[in-house]
Amino acid sequence: MRIQLALTLGVLLLGGCTVPADDDVILRRFCSNTGQDFQDATFRLTDPSACDRGMAVEVRSGNASPGCVQVTLQDGDKRLLASTQLLGPTQVTLAQSRGLRILLSATQGTSFRLLAESFAGNACDGVPTTKLLRFVEVPQGKVQSVQLDVSQSDEDGDGHPSIATGGTDCDDTNADIHPGAEERCDGVDNNCVDVEADAPGMRTWFLDEDGDGYGVAMMACVKPTGPLVEQGGDCDDLDATVHPGQSEFRCDGRDDNCDGAKDEGLPVQEWYRDSDRDGYGDVAQAVSVCAAPSGYVAIATDCDDTNPGIRPGVAELKDTRDNNCNGAVDEWLDSGPRVFAAGHYNLVQLPSGDVWGWGEHMDGQLADGTRSYQRARAQAQGLTGVLTLAPGYYHVLALKQDGAPLAWGFNSYGQLGNGDSVARYLPGPIEGLKSVVALTAGRYHSFAIKNDGTVWTWGDNSASQSGGVSGYSNQHPVQVDGLKGIIAIASSGDRWQALRADGTVWTWGTRLGAPRPQQVPGLAGVAAIASNDLQEIALLTDGTVWCWSKNGTLQIPAQVQGLTGVTAVAAGGRHMLALKQAGTVWAWGENATGQLGDGSTTARDTPVQVMGLTNVVSLAAGDSHSMAVKQDGSMWAWGGNDRGQVDEASTEDAHAPVRVPDLGN
Repeated sequence: MRIQLALTLGVLLLGGCTVPADDDVILRRFCSNTGQDFQDATFRLTDPSACDRGMAVEVRSGNASPGCVQVTLQDGDKRLLASTQLLGPTQVTLAQSRGLRILLSATQGTSFRLLAESFAGNACDGVPTTKLLRFVEVPQGKVQSVQLDVSQSDEDGDGHPSIATGGTDCDDTNADIHPGAEERCDGVDNNCVDVEADAPGMRTWFLDEDGDGYGVAMMACVKPTGPLVEQGGDCDDLDATVHPGQSEFRCDGRDDNCDGAKDEGLPVQEWYRDSDRDGYGDVAQAVSVCAAPSGYVAIATDCDDTNPGIRPGVAELKDTRDNNCNGAVDEWLDSGPRVFAAGHYNLVQLPSGDVWGWGEHMDGQLADGTRSYQRARAQAQGLTGVLTLAPGYYHVLALKQDGAPLAWGFNSYGQLGNGDSVARYLPGPIEGLKSVVALTAGRYHSFAIKNDGTVWTWGDNSASQSGGVSGYSNQHPVQVDGLKGIIAIASSGDRWQALRADGTVWTWGTRLGAPRPQQVPGLAGVAAIASNDLQEIALLTDGTVWCWSKNGTLQIPAQVQGLTGVTAVAAGGRHMLALKQAGTVWAWGENATGQLGDGSTTARDTPVQVMGLTNVVSLAAGDSHSMAVKQDGSMWAWGGNDRGQVDEASTEDAHAPVRVPDLGN
């Protein structure tokens, strides 16, 4: 602000400081033109010779630079005396306040209303951003200093800025309503605190319209009309059956006892939106109530709830989609053998249903009743009516067509799920587990997915396999906490991945620091998952492959470069395989035994094509070897062969695929 008054008025006057000079001297200099350049505007309402009082006004803004400020002076009866606009060269800014000199006499009186209105635009038109009203008393012989800060509105001039502009006045149109005012029982929040709750004479009444003895609280200074009772808490005062002091008595999605919970103590369950009406719901759209709402179902394993032709139980089609929602794309569409691998052995299910195996089976993994390092093929026993197999490092699981699981092999941790820790070399049932649709065998533990999308585990629990507190092994299946709508599980090492029907992936394990499942960030539209000792792998519906490392923390997945059009993935001990839609196989990871099949033993960080393989329809990976089945039904293997897992007639590793002799029909 440009201030060039005589020293006695100067900055002291407009800054609000106490001026120790004589009032008459100050007034005389103020009313004359002495220091006239200090102001940005002047209201000269009287001749300087008749001026016997005045106002020195500073207009400022503490939080913005308005485009225009209009200052209006009224007398005590609201008659307009003068008005001016501060804009352009006299604009009020954050860095620059403006001064206004008002010359007055007895003709104008002693009581005034000073109104400042700020506008966002460069003209004082439209709706003001803020309004500030000040009541000013100017006695004869005085120059009154006034500061108008247009940062906040105070339209009623009570000294309390409006809530609308960051102040505390809850009614800026009434000067009697503001913080600090006396609260009265008049239906108005006079002091802007707790409405009328703090008014003298205010009390709580309980109005009971439905006559159940419990009322609805209302506050009033005088007794309201209507039936009143002594106790409140009624959450539906139009229904006499709903009130506190009782148990929930009906499954209706309502709070019958007014305790804030609906249907508690009743058999509440989750129901899932079934938009395509195929009987399977979307796990991402769930409600927890007793009875199913219209359009909701109990099973949440639909991987495309917009298409009734995609759901569990339908036939898989060769369309690069997971039609049956089992976490695999275009699987088992060819009539040839199905290969499975783990550790240092292989299992093959022939079209006839017979299962054969070869390689190391010191824990009876081949299901022929023996255990040895034998290389010769052996036919498994007790596996009639088997739908699929799930080999682990030391034990094997099989799923029968009726949804019943079987297990055999190493059992020191109870991973066979039969209630003890005794190894078994022939398939046996897992008691109490039924309606299973998928199985996964880890190193010392097992997982099953039921047709309702829940996950069950048994065996080793030292790393929170059960999704909760780690501890003793479970010799019988227990449900994994925090998982629903699951269609596939990948297990390796001490952390696990679950694929939900909505295409998200969930992970858990104590090494990860997450004993309960949590969502893997940055992944959506996942069609299949795999896991090994180094990496987690996800195949997306767009045919790209993403992976993230097992380094003790939850990593952000990154795309595997150079891989597109992928329809299946498999994970060995420390290597990965990908099958492209064109029928070629690609591999990366460790390669000490030639398990990548590129003719070398050089590890690869990026995928390389497996030599000489075309028209491949399925893959499997063991600890250090790999297998593939071609469209013509021929089986091929490569990698580590120290246990005869690639070629039972040799002990030499195979650095490129070799054909596996045909098995019986």
